[in-house]
Amino acid sequence: MSDARPAHFTAPLWLGVLLIITGLAGLLGAFALSVDKIELLENPQASLGCDFNPFLTCSGAMGSQQGEAFGFPNPFLGLMAFPAPIIMGALTLGRVAMPRWVWTVFSLGVLGGLAFVLWLAQQSIFFLGFVCPWCFLVWMAMYAMSFPLWVWGFGSGALPAGAGFRRVAARFTSWGWVLSLALAVIVVLTIMIALPGIPRYLFSGF
Repeated sequence: MSDARPAHFTAPLWLGVLLIITGLAGLLGAFALSVDKIELLENPQASLGCDFNPFLTCSGAMGSQQGEAFGFPNPFLGLMAFPAPIIMGALTLGRVAMPRWVWTVFSLGVLGGLAFVLWLAQQSIFFLGFVCPWCFLVWMAMYAMSFPLWVWGFGSGALPAGAGFRRVAARFTSWGWVLSLALAVIVVLTIMIALPGIPRYLFSGF
């Protein structure tokens, strides 16, 4: 039987808005970290504006091996990657129908980005013992972007999947937001439990 699904797919407007907002948030974080990295290269003793205490610090993250996972500063990777969701979001708002392979490649890129930031979060919390505020913004942007995109993609047929899985995804489209929120809450709770110095600092004024 031939595949009756359309060859091109137009995403809903809400997804376009989400991709633009999360892409801009991630790009902001990557840009701020890139500027800070350059400042540290020029002056290794510099105190950055996001160095709040030993548990909330950007310079510590950028000075670690994990901060250069591919042999160059991680923020530079963000500068290259985050324009992609902004472009996809703009095309979506322009009601441009894109072929399945475009959505598939983009979704695989988002999956790789999510896996990378989850690894960075694990390394930061359990091995380095601190959280970089700008990195945290990038983490949250990836969490918010990922699951709504995938649930819509599978439900609409923009991403390849079996008919049964497609029907389930289409029925529970709103659960993408729930999954993103659940992941964000899990990470925040993990930070609060594993790094008790952070909640003490945040609530010290109360």
